[in-house]
Amino acid sequence: MNRIIRAFCALMSALLLSGCASQGSGGVSIADFAGHSVSETTISLPEAETSPLTQDGGSAEPEESSADEPETAATVEPAVSDKHETPEVTTMPSAETSATNGETTKPRTTVSKKPAETSALTTKTTTTRASSAATTAAGPADIAQPSRFGSNSYTAVNYSEVKGVWISYIELAGILQGQSREGFRSNIGAVYDNCASLGINTVYVHVRSHSDAYYKSELFPWSKYVTGTLGKDPGFDPLEVMISEAHKRNISFHAWINPLRACSASDISGYGSYPVYTFAKGDGFAGKYAVNVNGTYYLNPAYDEVTDLIAAGAAEIVAGYDVDGLHIDDYFYPTTDASFDSAAYSASGYSGLSDFRFANCDRMVSSLYSAVHSANSSAKFSVSTQGRIENNYNQLYADVRKWCTTPGYADIMIPQIYYGFDNSAAPYQSTLDEWNELAKKGGIPLVAGLSVSKVGCEDAWAGSGKYEWINNSDIISRQAAAAKKCSSYGGIALYSYRSVFQPDSSVSAQVKKEISALKDIL
Repeated sequence: MNRIIRAFCALMSALLLSGCASQGSGGVSIADFAGHSVSETTISLPEAETSPLTQDGGSAEPEESSADEPETAATVEPAVSDKHETPEVTTMPSAETSATNGETTKPRTTVSKKPAETSALTTKTTTTRASSAATTAAGPADIAQPSRFGSNSYTAVNYSEVKGVWISYIELAGILQGQSREGFRSNIGAVYDNCASLGINTVYVHVRSHSDAYYKSELFPWSKYVTGTLGKDPGFDPLEVMISEAHKRNISFHAWINPLRACSASDISGYGSYPVYTFAKGDGFAGKYAVNVNGTYYLNPAYDEVTDLIAAGAAEIVAGYDVDGLHIDDYFYPTTDASFDSAAYSASGYSGLSDFRFANCDRMVSSLYSAVHSANSSAKFSVSTQGRIENNYNQLYADVRKWCTTPGYADIMIPQIYYGFDNSAAPYQSTLDEWNELAKKGGIPLVAGLSVSKVGCEDAWAGSGKYEWINNSDIISRQAAAAKKCSSYGGIALYSYRSVFQPDSSVSAQVKKEISALKDIL
């Protein structure tokens, strides 16, 4: 099990938006066509003492923005959403008890634990992560098995009503790069203080956006968004800091990964000692296991070695850290082009490409679910899909109906219902109702993803509702109120942190009104 992948591998996006465009009303390239796409410009987030409701602008840096495409393409973009709540003080359990079942927290049995940070939620034991120094070459089948990382006895804390917000890798870069451990601790603490002031109890935080890592991983290189340089160790563990600071504030921490997105073609050489490089460049792998789509490499879930790596990456996080859940969003197949996986499809025996791709996504998602629960049975696995159900089928090959209604795929569904009530292609209410019926059938909690990024901006592809977000200042609150009436209601999640706490100056006044109205509802 101590075979190290690095030796094996050694053998073998961005739109800059501003104003309303940065708030999610613009289009994106195919490389970022799905859901939470991010232009690569770092931003500085507000200090703890800065009230999100008294800022008159903040910087206009881009964020994880939504993908807007013509209705004729059957794509209605996801947008950023803000869940602003009156702080409903919820007492989280002590280190010894679970929020959900009261079980006693036991020392973890993982073999891959980082140096412990103190946490208000759990008593940690400190063990040593297995060395990642390359000693023996491993074959593809040895790349990763989730079980190699052991298990974690930490009792995860999750709320029956999620009041969540997404924090993207771009937002993290603005408060992490160039920081010491204590500097970053202060910065992320300020972010969480803002969240807590609004009653947010759950954060979905990027820990792997481009087959990279915000912690010392055996499988992926240090993210360039950590230090500004791909593969560079920051000298401390950002993930441990993020978790401990969230838990001190009774905030549930969910590690957010993009399973299939790898990196830009210009960055691939920096992955030379990791599996992704072999998948992209290795003999027998190149052009099949990782495929260049318009300048960005994507992993191909048709191959067991790829899905094993993805599942092992999840296990490495959940077994090694006291996360409360693992989260993925809608980066599934990046293209409908048959050339993406033609070799694998030809050898598959499937008679239809769509069925083949659906099966591959099913296998990947179920393997993530299994990896999470094997590493920590109390942790939750959540999936954030595109809001318009048919888009998931027509473009992403994501069988969301199966994932909602069949055990073993997801614990929580968080569709990005980023549409106004007057959206011609996908009105919010009817789209929400569709998701509620699916969730009810499967007995799964429905957390509505809402988009604060659209506030004050023209919604170009909303048809007759294109000016709805300009002419109204209570859309988010009405959406939250509608979600609370659903029989499968499990909460709301806001995309994204920046849109709530550091909106562009051109829309900040309207955002304040939206947040105030939302606060009254929640």
